[in-house]
Amino acid sequence: MTETFKGIIIAVNTPDRKNIETEVSELISLAESIGIEILGNHVQNRSRMEPRSYVGSGFLKEVFEQYEDIDIDYVIVNDEITASQNRSIEEIMDTRIIDRTQVILDIFSLRAHSKAGQLQVELAQLQYLVPRLRGQGINLSRLGAGIGTRGPGETKLETDRRHINQRIKEIRKQLKVIESHRERYRENRNRNQVVKVSLVGYTNAGKSSLFNTMAGSDTFEEDALFATLDPKTRQLILPSGFECVLSDTVGFIQNLPTTLVESFKSTLEEAADSDFLIHVIDNSSENLETHYDTVKDLVKQLNMEHIPSLVFFNKTDIDDNKYYTPSEAHEFVHKNMESQDIQIMLETFMKKHMEPYKAALPLAETQKLYDLKRHTIVDEQELEEEEEMYRIKGYEPEGSWSKRIMERNEE
Repeated sequence: MTETFKGIIIAVNTPDRKNIETEVSELISLAESIGIEILGNHVQNRSRMEPRSYVGSGFLKEVFEQYEDIDIDYVIVNDEITASQNRSIEEIMDTRIIDRTQVILDIFSLRAHSKAGQLQVELAQLQYLVPRLRGQGINLSRLGAGIGTRGPGETKLETDRRHINQRIKEIRKQLKVIESHRERYRENRNRNQVVKVSLVGYTNAGKSSLFNTMAGSDTFEEDALFATLDPKTRQLILPSGFECVLSDTVGFIQNLPTTLVESFKSTLEEAADSDFLIHVIDNSSENLETHYDTVKDLVKQLNMEHIPSLVFFNKTDIDDNKYYTPSEAHEFVHKNMESQDIQIMLETFMKKHMEPYKAALPLAETQKLYDLKRHTIVDEQELEEEEEMYRIKGYEPEGSWSKRIMERNEE
């Protein structure tokens, strides 16, 4: 980031908030990732948010006086605010006001590389903008042009409401085409009953590192919030020969704006369509418990609770004695992600959620043995020379793969 801005954060702490400190700390990281140096943060304890100005006007004036002699580029609000709240804060603070949603949208606009990702970001930005238009139009600088409204390619947004609504229709139409391609891929995979494993976790927990380790891939990997925005899928062959697919997903975050959840539904559906989840946790994080709960809440929102979930603790080498053990009955792996036996652990976990089977296979039918190893987890393979048979024991996904393979006529 070549240009650095100065900013401060204001937040409201209401009785229903779980942990305002972690929210503000996270917002500081988000802001810094797009080039805003945070000079201070100011939290007001209130029973509820002030409808007109988010925090009390007296509180705003006190904050303004602290920075009266400093050139502040941005005041960042910890929650999504309305246009009227934005104007009220701006009148007192006399600088550009952006909220948490705009900061996240800006990061997304920088991280989206695929056509689908760029369209989804633009859609979310336009949907954010529409209810904030006033009269015949609005000067976008008042909403924080640049950071918060930066679109893919830095294109200037047309401010006429009709033009924006037309563009929203166009984007949705293009995304439907992309989604139909994804749906056909999913149908084809389901028809072939290919098992899918998806990595989920808090942003910057280390999902891409695990993805690269497991799939032998060179996927973009960076120590940055939302470094992975576009879904990636690779074939994964486990030690037994069992073939499945592994997908990386966008990282979750506290208070993910509803607009973003909706706009990225198709991306998140890649995970919702999985047979197994690997929940990656950054074991070195100070807010580990909050991160875990955030991911669990979003998994619940996306109706993914029923999917068997294996938890991987990343960066355990930093502190081998520090582990968070949630109350739910899950399988946990306390391993450094560089370990070579990650795939073996995944295979062992899969077998617990598959159906056991037995098969007897003539020696001559080697193609069927190969197919069994590809589509099921062959656990035991015993050769009976006198009978010229293989005795097979293994585990299979739903769909009786072993029966279908064994009954198939040799061509």
